[in-house]
Amino acid sequence: MTDDHRRIVDPQCHEFAANWNTAAHGLRPWFAADNAIKQGGGSVETTFRALGERWDATLYYQDSAVLPPTGGQTAGGATVEHETIREFRLQVDAVDDEHGIRGVNYHIRPRWYGMQAEKDDGTRVDLPVPDELVEGQDAINIRISGSNIDFHDYGTLLREAAAAVGISARYFRNDDRHRTSNVQDGARYVRINKSCSGPIHSRTGPIASLAHVLENDREGYRKLVQNDTDERGNRKPGYYHTCTLGLDRVQEVFPNHRLPVEVKHYYAREAADRSAGDPLSHPKLEAAYQVSRSDETLRYTDEALDQLKEELDEWLYATLSDAGLDLRAGGGVYVADDAFAAENELTTANIVDLDVSEIRHEQEAVVYKHLADGMSPTQRETLQTLVTDGGDVAPKDIAADTGRHRDTVYDALQNMRDLVQHEYDSVSLRSTYVSELVADAIETAESEIARATNAAAKAVNAADRGLDERTSAFIAWCESHGVNYRGLEGDGNGSIDVGEVEDRDEVRRILREGLQLWKEMRKDEAAFRGANLSYRMEVGGTEYNSDYLEESGTMQRFGGTVWKTLR
Repeated sequence: MTDDHRRIVDPQCHEFAANWNTAAHGLRPWFAADNAIKQGGGSVETTFRALGERWDATLYYQDSAVLPPTGGQTAGGATVEHETIREFRLQVDAVDDEHGIRGVNYHIRPRWYGMQAEKDDGTRVDLPVPDELVEGQDAINIRISGSNIDFHDYGTLLREAAAAVGISARYFRNDDRHRTSNVQDGARYVRINKSCSGPIHSRTGPIASLAHVLENDREGYRKLVQNDTDERGNRKPGYYHTCTLGLDRVQEVFPNHRLPVEVKHYYAREAADRSAGDPLSHPKLEAAYQVSRSDETLRYTDEALDQLKEELDEWLYATLSDAGLDLRAGGGVYVADDAFAAENELTTANIVDLDVSEIRHEQEAVVYKHLADGMSPTQRETLQTLVTDGGDVAPKDIAADTGRHRDTVYDALQNMRDLVQHEYDSVSLRSTYVSELVADAIETAESEIARATNAAAKAVNAADRGLDERTSAFIAWCESHGVNYRGLEGDGNGSIDVGEVEDRDEVRRILREGLQLWKEMRKDEAAFRGANLSYRMEVGGTEYNSDYLEESGTMQRFGGTVWKTLR
């Protein structure tokens, strides 16, 4: 797919948190902040320009439990004569931000080897500081907490804001970030028209499917929340739906991803009180990095920030595509707000087909393969135990429950290694979905075998996913013809806008191409055929839309005049 066809909706950076560590200048940045505060009489307020707009900056301080170094000198050689150690905060906010949602707070703290703090009861405790940061030197930690600013721009804002309040910008060069610097939070979002977002949070939509199909029935991490009621008891479908996946689960969909993630569809708390024209009456779809589910540190480097954006964007695009929504802005799917422009941009993210149905089909195929091939009594009894026992199960437990010899159970497990996971002394089925399939199959084995053989033959192998050329081709088709679509996998009220055409023959040609590409993506053909069609063309020097041109006088569905001639 060429760059010409990669202009799709550009998600907005949302929450961001990181630790910016630097030892390049010792404690000098901290001393500079202290001096600026004293010169300003306790705080400094100013306005400056950066990133093409105006920002308000406020430097202030807070008391700290950190104790001065013993003897007034740090292990790195700095003399600290302060009786009380202060910590400093630099708050930066966009001036033209009417609702105050675009800003960042930089929390500036000193770091030296052997730091101690005093608790409320007077006892002293050692403060955890990375040894590789302060070994033989002093350093600064800046805790960054921001929102709705590009991940890469926090360094620029720090330097410009510091200079504006009287602290040298040279203390905060990107090249001086220490290797211990790390990212703690990062999220990207799009705001979606509430009339389009139902397929995302439906019980069979991508959020619920991810949690249901990717969950090992006893092992690995996933969390699903489906709350359709706000804090005041108002019913709001899709109010707060999230799926959180550990890295093992993430890599079942995206083998090249390295970050655990939360995919979330949610409304603002005040959404129920907002008018239909207010952006906050519409929900967000967000993908967020989950540091608590990761065993590895995401370093604060430009490369890592690129990785963060691309992985989060791929989750958003995949979720939107799976829900049958157009990935390009301009068709009424996306709603702009104070931060999210709802505009198309060139993207470096891959357009990946989420298509959890492939994983579901793969799991069906495995279950039905064993049924069709015939299972031994021990295999059947083993599966029955795994289905009915909700706790950890060991082979010896299965042997005890079934009355079979332990070696016989081990042999049965070995023959079903594509259906169960057997690690150490614990056995589990591959997912909750597999568990449900097995339970249903055991109860109705005879009728299932016939259906199983056919399902297995149609199952697809989804082990190695990457760039989905079929999805890319469909987006390229939309882009080349100016086609917009929405809700094609929803409740049957989807729509396709073909835009301006020369005549109905052009409409038919475009739709034939689109239907073929839609089917190649393994999408529901009926959803495409059942969508409401709209187009515009000029007749006798006057432009008409499809409503006028169709005999019924209303928007014509594909089952009407235009669609019948496509067969």
